[in-house]
Amino acid sequence: MKFDLGHIKKLVVVHAVLKGNAAVFHYLTLKKVKDEIQFLAQGEGFSDLDDLLKKTGKNLPVVLHFSGKGILNKKAIKQENFHHSILLNANIDAFYFTDYLEEKYAFSSVIRKDVVGGYLTRFAENDVHIISISSGPFHAALLGEIINKPNLVVMATKLSLKADSILDFSKIAAGEEIEQRYILLGNERIPNNLIPCAAAGAAFFNPNPKVVFPENETVFTTNFEEAKQKNIFTRFGMGMLFFFLVLLFTNYMYLGHLNQVVMDNEVYLSEYNEQLANIADLEDEKNRKEKLLQSSGLLNKNFLSFYLMEIANSVPNEIIFDEIVLRPLKEEIKQRKKIAFEEHLVLVNGRAETSHELSKWIEKMEEKEWLSKVDILRYEYLKNEGVFELEMIVY
Repeated sequence: MKFDLGHIKKLVVVHAVLKGNAAVFHYLTLKKVKDEIQFLAQGEGFSDLDDLLKKTGKNLPVVLHFSGKGILNKKAIKQENFHHSILLNANIDAFYFTDYLEEKYAFSSVIRKDVVGGYLTRFAENDVHIISISSGPFHAALLGEIINKPNLVVMATKLSLKADSILDFSKIAAGEEIEQRYILLGNERIPNNLIPCAAAGAAFFNPNPKVVFPENETVFTTNFEEAKQKNIFTRFGMGMLFFFLVLLFTNYMYLGHLNQVVMDNEVYLSEYNEQLANIADLEDEKNRKEKLLQSSGLLNKNFLSFYLMEIANSVPNEIIFDEIVLRPLKEEIKQRKKIAFEEHLVLVNGRAETSHELSKWIEKMEEKEWLSKVDILRYEYLKNEGVFELEMIVY
């Protein structure tokens, strides 16, 4: 399905009843929603065009229908160039034809172009787009299937129908009372003056090959394209306006949410101000003590306590130390001799549940950057546990 942002789904059909040099206007505003046509507004008996436009507005495109004085309604045999048989020797280029085509006959309504031109000029001066015109009663036969009656009176013409086919037509004599003052279309009662409007709107929204409206590229086609461009501009503008309104509303709601979060956090933090102050004091005390330890050298990697701490923190529960000797003597202490230590040596005696646990711990210790290597001096399995003696070389 091709998307057309400029498609026309709402229009006004104006029925101009010609009475010599004057006209009486009736109107019907229609809207197509999916496959249904809705009647939005109607009015009758406007003798002044300005009064009519105050009711219809100037934003919607207009289909202009003519009836009354100066309209010629004829039945002709459907053949090539049947318009010539209707006007005989007249110049057919000076007329607009609205045709309703049956299998054998063509029912045609004829109006002079100069008559139509005067009204087109008046509408154009008011910035109203006339996108199509029609004349006569015949196109109203499209409503035949809906009203389901053998006769349909349209203004001063009676159409004999069978479904939506015209069998014949006759003119109602002057002074003869019109029987059908209203017809029922769905749930709407449509007065006789507006029957041509309803039919013209139906033919525009749902084109029927039986109905052939007049063509004029310089007027109707141009106005139709301008009306579509106007729709594109309006719909795009409304779409962008709606988008920015949604964006602004979303930002407003999100800003409100953030403000609420800030307020909730402030309340939450205010409840823990005392705890936060205590934490800050503890952090200061921790930093002070770390600086004291650093200044004393206790955290230095070459300090004995560092190795003890590292070894003690790494030992698992399956291993028990019986003895740790840091910097053992190189030889027995003798009088008048300097005491010598193995500066980089640590001796560890202990017990392990299994040799596997001991091996795992040794592998973990060898990853320490301060430890050069670990040698197992002795390992014996006594009384359901392994007794070991290790030698560690530190940097």
